[in-house]
Amino acid sequence: MTTDSHDGSAREGASEDRPVDVRRLRALAHPLRTQLYDALTTGPATASGLAERLGESSGSTSYHLRQLAEHGFVEEVPGRGRGRERWWQIASGRQAFSSQAADTPAGRQALGTFASEWLRLRYRAAADFRARALAGLEPEWRGKASDTTVLFVMTPDELAEMTAELTQVLDRWDERCGRDRTDMPTGARVVEAQLRAFPRVGSPEDVHEAAQAVQERGQG
Repeated sequence: MTTDSHDGSAREGASEDRPVDVRRLRALAHPLRTQLYDALTTGPATASGLAERLGESSGSTSYHLRQLAEHGFVEEVPGRGRGRERWWQIASGRQAFSSQAADTPAGRQALGTFASEWLRLRYRAAADFRARALAGLEPEWRGKASDTTVLFVMTPDELAEMTAELTQVLDRWDERCGRDRTDMPTGARVVEAQLRAFPRVGSPEDVHEAAQAVQERGQG
């Protein structure tokens, strides 16, 4: 997924963007549907497999997968599956969330529901990785990942400039290693890159005092 305001969603593949209007957004704005979409980002799965993974009934996951498919978020895997056991995957193309989706009360409500669940899943993914790292990663993956937090004192224009530069880096790697890449090197797996940059809550006076503290430390 991608957004035109870079406000907290994941990037998927390098194919043509698929605009997410209010109608499609409302179809996605259900916690279980968001979880199903997120689970499929790691690869195709069946409704029963997803049900076991998410602790839901297969009837429920099957219904919500069909709703996601109807609105173009997921699709059946061609030529895979036997009988009634369908295999599902993320639909081709990137889901592009426009800032205009939040122009109406219904859009804002749907966006809030989706964004809250998506952010919770991102936190959980990061926590799961940290737990696996502590337990011991495979040798070839050790020391390759990054978990970095940096605090800045910035103006709105400086924040926009920085996020634009970082997005260019993500776009370049998206072209090379996006979900739809055709060459699949040995040992490759799905990697999640999270980029969040936002102003912290605080008064202008708090920000001024923090900036002064930074300057004093630099002069000390």
